[in-house]
This record gives sequence, structure tokens and C-alpha cells, in this order.
Amino acid sequence: MPCAMGRGTARHGILNAKTSTQLRQQGIEDPHSFSGSDNSHTMRIVARKCTRALLSPIPRTTSNAASKRNHRPYSTHPPTARLNIPTDFSTTPLLAHASQSALQNAELASEVRNGTTKRMNLFQAINDALSLAMAADDSVILFGEDVAFGGVFRCSMGLAENYGSERVFNTPLSEQGIIGFGIGAAAEGMKAVAEIQFADYVYPAFDQLVNEAAKFRYRDGTEGRNVGGLTVRMPCGGVGHGAL
Repeated sequence: MPCAMGRGTARHGILNAKTSTQLRQQGIEDPHSFSGSDNSHTMRIVARKCTRALLSPIPRTTSNAASKRNHRPYSTHPPTARLNIPTDFSTTPLLAHASQSALQNAELASEVRNGTTKRMNLFQAINDALSLAMAADDSVILFGEDVAFGGVFRCSMGLAENYGSERVFNTPLSEQGIIGFGIGAAAEGMKAVAEIQFADYVYPAFDQLVNEAAKFRYRDGTEGRNVGGLTVRMPCGGVGHGAL
């Protein structure tokens, strides 16, 4: 049954038989069947219904065979998958469990291989490495959120007391600012250690990492500056059953 439109895309057209059938199924009557003082108001109502019918998508039907063939079990996982299983740090090959295995690293100097060793967990190793770096080079600085207090994982405990507040200091809660400051310090020759409190907080700093730090050497041209002295430390896996 034809449907006259006062406005819209079908103003000057007539709905085809298929659309007219769809309108009848939705309870839309022929606007020409109305008369009297309410005709103008009724025409506007029918026009809106016709527009909705034209813009509504036509539902598609698929066979059961096609549906089963394309079905993907999003809520399941492969039978052999290992999901969120705690790591046994007493046996994992990620760590050296004896001094002999630790000293087999080819990057170690001969005096280190022949020196004394002590057993540490990851927190202690990070704290000791930062302390050794700061003791060996006065240009090493450490900064980030709460690092002067020891950090949320306590990896910078005692460093502010041992090396002073000018080299170990807190920053505002701005990951972008932390990395930006580190880039500037490294460009001026400092060995900047910028700490992002949690690894998943780093996304606001991606602009600085990708568009500034990664391209600084090319942008500086023949001036000879670089940000190779920048270290970004981002703890991850330390909550629940993580490494720390």
C-alpha cells in the first residue's frame, strides 16, 4: 500500500511492495484512509513511521549449519592453555638458583665471575643495582612517584638517605611529565632513571616515548646529543602472585 511522505528521502516516491508489506506488519495504515480535522496530524505520524521503516535494517537469517560452522567459543580456552597460574620461583628457569649458574653469564667481567655472591630476591636485586649505579656515577638520578619514600614495592628504600634528595626525588603524578623530564635530563648528559609506578600507567607517556625519546637522535641532527642515558623502569606482575 503506498505511503506518502511529507519530508525525508521518500518525499517524491512511493514505497515498493516489499516496503509496504513491511509497514503493514509494523501496524502502519494507509495515510489516505484518514479524513477529517486530524488528517494533517495523522499524516505527520505516518511520515515518521515510514522514515523509521526505511532506515531500519532488514534482519538477516542464517541457517543452523552456517551458524554452527562460524561459531567461536569466546568464553572458553584451549584445553592446554595455562591461564593465570602462579609461577614457582624456586624452579623457574627465569631466575638463577645457584651462584654457579648466575656466574655463567658471558656478559659478566672476569673479576665479577671470580668474586663473591649472595642470594637475593628481585626486590633486593633492583635496589642493589640502583645503589651500585648511583655510587659509581654521580650523574645517575632516580625520580618518579613516591621513589623518595622507597616506592610502592620498596625498591628504592634507603637511596634518598644515602645519595641525597637532589638525586632521588618524588615527582608529580604525571607519567608524561616524568618521561619528558627524563628525556631532557638525558639529553644534557645525566643518567636518568625514570620510574613509572605501575607498568599499565605508562600509556599517557607514550607520546614522549614514541615521538620524543625514540626520535631524539634524528631530530638533534649534527648537534651530537642523544637520550641513550635514559632508563625507564616499569614494575609489572608485582600484585597478587607476581615476582615481587
